[in-house]
Amino acid sequence: MATTVYPISYWCAPPTDAARYREAAACGFTVVPVPADTPEAGRLALDLCAENDIQGIVIDPRIHRGLPQQEGWEQVVAAVARDYAAHPALFGYFLTDEPSLGHFDALAQLVAAFAAADPQHAAFINLFPNYASPDQLGVIDYTQHVRAYLETVRPAFLSYDHYALMEWGDRPGYFANLEIIRAEALRAGVPFWNIILATPHFDYRDPSPADLRWQANTTLAYGGKGLAYFTYWTPDVENFRDGIIGLDGRPTPKYDAVARLNRELRGVGQHMLGLTSTAVHHWPDAPAGARVLPLDGLVAGVDGGEYVIGEFRDEAGLPWVYLANRDRARSARVTLYLRTSHASLSEVARGSGELRPVVLDQAAEAVRRYADGLSVHFWLGPAEGKLMRLG
Repeated sequence: MATTVYPISYWCAPPTDAARYREAAACGFTVVPVPADTPEAGRLALDLCAENDIQGIVIDPRIHRGLPQQEGWEQVVAAVARDYAAHPALFGYFLTDEPSLGHFDALAQLVAAFAAADPQHAAFINLFPNYASPDQLGVIDYTQHVRAYLETVRPAFLSYDHYALMEWGDRPGYFANLEIIRAEALRAGVPFWNIILATPHFDYRDPSPADLRWQANTTLAYGGKGLAYFTYWTPDVENFRDGIIGLDGRPTPKYDAVARLNRELRGVGQHMLGLTSTAVHHWPDAPAGARVLPLDGLVAGVDGGEYVIGEFRDEAGLPWVYLANRDRARSARVTLYLRTSHASLSEVARGSGELRPVVLDQAAEAVRRYADGLSVHFWLGPAEGKLMRLG
């Protein structure tokens, strides 16, 4: 699966019409779920994707996780691939959501069949979070569940969801889940996506703009190569309310907040796609399952707030650092110390995604150089992140 545009997606698609697809594209989404009750309906939705320079993941009812138990199932996969594979807006095929261990063998057959029928497009499967029960996972240990999935199913990428934002506070296992997903994705040599909360339901709270930014930037610091929101369209069931598009079909205030965030994600994400995560730490303390910055590596120290610090390397071997402000209420005046022989530091501009030299901080020189490295000063807003490259 190769892509040059950072995947930003959602769950719960709007009605299939031109205005709705323009609205989704204007919000900054790059990959969208495409309902395909019939092949004709699926191709129509993909046409709308193409008109708006986005890609679609086809949700065709012929495909489901029990399909390999049916006689002639390989012909069904081949027929689905024939219906969509040639469309220029196709991203991939939706297979299932939150499978248990007992489904993995059948899903491995499906993934292999789609790879044979259409090697240019990915099969999409989304995994449970680490707060799922053993009955849901099929095993007691969550890491075992994820590893078994990757080893058995061999997907092109790893997707999971974790909704940490509760009315009573934050789930304590959010970062522990990111740790496991990052480690297992690296072990398998595949990218990972995180599906984050956008719509209040059950006892999940209504995410603030800072909550949305916090989920996105912590995912990037851990090396996430795709992000999706749950949900875009607000489903009229249970107590779902106030999604990006509301129950009345109108954009909520969240639409503008998500559009701003997605513009930044697209700019930063184009660089993230070419990076490999080499380390991730927290400072000054670490939540359960995560690790405190050891101060003996590339990042020699950081002051001024509380952070997630991701370290990366690009194909040329140059080191990159992603710093995310963990605080959703306060800005941070950052001083970052880097132990390196590289003399220059560039940053990704939030507005344009342009890689530019770090020069000034409040009209003063931002970067100071020492015999064994350099320091840089800058501000981060609440839950904001910054991607930098040494050169």
